[in-house]
Amino acid sequence: MDSDAVTRARRSRRLGRAAGFTLVEMMVALVIGALVVAAVFSIGGASSRHFQEQQRIGVTQRAVRMAMSRLTRDIQRAGYMHVPSNRSPFVRVCPTPALPREVPAVWLANDDSDGNAALNAVQRGRNGVSADRLRLIGNYATSDQYLIDSVSAAGNVLHLQEDWLGFRRSFTTTRGGAAVADTQRFDDTFRAGRMLHLETAFGWHIFARVVNATIDSTGNTATVTISPGLGADNPCLSGLGRGTLVTPLSEVQYSIQLAPADSNLAARSNEVVGPNTQLVREELDMSNGAVLSRRVVLEYAVDFNVDAYVNTTVALGLPPNIVPVQGPATQNAIQATPWQVRSLLVSLAARTPEQDPRFPWTYGGGRPATMPLNRFQVFPDRDGAARVRQLVTEVQTPNLLPGT
Repeated sequence: MDSDAVTRARRSRRLGRAAGFTLVEMMVALVIGALVVAAVFSIGGASSRHFQEQQRIGVTQRAVRMAMSRLTRDIQRAGYMHVPSNRSPFVRVCPTPALPREVPAVWLANDDSDGNAALNAVQRGRNGVSADRLRLIGNYATSDQYLIDSVSAAGNVLHLQEDWLGFRRSFTTTRGGAAVADTQRFDDTFRAGRMLHLETAFGWHIFARVVNATIDSTGNTATVTISPGLGADNPCLSGLGRGTLVTPLSEVQYSIQLAPADSNLAARSNEVVGPNTQLVREELDMSNGAVLSRRVVLEYAVDFNVDAYVNTTVALGLPPNIVPVQGPATQNAIQATPWQVRSLLVSLAARTPEQDPRFPWTYGGGRPATMPLNRFQVFPDRDGAARVRQLVTEVQTPNLLPGT
C-alpha cells in the first residue's frame, strides 16, 4: 500500500470517530434534556395554577362589587316616597285608623343570631366574622306616587285617578290609538302583603295594608282595597280623599343564610368547598313577615356588617352634629331614632370556594380582631386557606332627612 492510501485510511478513521457520540456524552445529554423538560412542566403547572387562582379571586372580587352595588341602590332608596319613621317627631301620623305596625325606613339587628348560626357552619369564631340583618322600607316598586280620586263609604276601597300623569306613565300604553293597561305591573305594584303610604293634602300620613287591587284592560278603572279601612268620616281626609297621594311600600331584608341544597347553579361538594353561606335579599310580607320573594346577592359571603353615622341634633335649624356609631350602638341608634341616620357604613366580604393549600393560614387557633380579613379557613384539619375579598362603602341615606 502506497503512502497516499495509508493517509486516506487514517483520515477516514479519524472522521468516523468525530461523527459519533460516546455513551457518556449521550447519557449527559439525556439527563440535561430531562431536567429541561421537567423544569418546563413545573413552570407551566405553577403558572396554570396561579392563573386559575387569580381567576377565582377575580370572580369573587367582581361578585362582591356587584353585591355592594345592589345594596347601595337599596339603601339609598330607603324612605323613598315614605317617611323615616312613623315615630319621627317631624311626621304627622293620622290617629285614624290605628297604625297596623311600625314602618321605619331602616332597621338593623347587630350580630343577627340566624346569620351567625349560618356562619358557624364555616368556622365563624375561628375566622372572626359575623353577620348583621338589615331591613329597608320604601317605594321599591315604582318611581311614582298616585292620586286618589275618591274613597268608598267604608273607607276601605281607594279609587285612583287614572288620568294622573304618574299613573299613565306606570300602568298604561297606547296601541292603535287606544289606551291599554299593563295589568300585570299594576297587580305586582299593589300586591297583597305590601303597605300603602297615604299623604293627605293637609300633611297627614296614613298607613294601611294592601288586600288586593284591580284594574280594567283600558286603565280607566283602578282600585286598591286596604285594611284597616280609613273609616266613613276620617278627620284627616276631606273631599272623599281626593288629592291624597298614594305610594306602595315594600320591605326588603338583607341577611346571610346557608344555601339550600338545590340552590347552586353547579353542584359542588361540601367536602371540597364547604357550606355555601349566601347574602340574600328578600321581600317580606309587611303583615306577617313571610317571604314574598328571595334572591341570592352574593355566593360564599362570609362577613356582613353595618355601622352608621347619625345626627344627634334633635331640632330643625340647628347645626348638625354627625357622630359615628358601631356594633351594638348602631342597632340601638337605628331602632330608636332612624330619622337621625345620615349614612350607613357597609362592610361586605366573600371567600373563594376552594381552600388553597399553598395559601397559608397563619393565625393558629383564630384570626385576631386586629388582623385584616384576607384569608378564611373552612377546614381547620387541612393546610391552607381560601382567599377573601372585602369591600367597605359609606352609603348616604338622603330620604331620611327630616321633612323628606
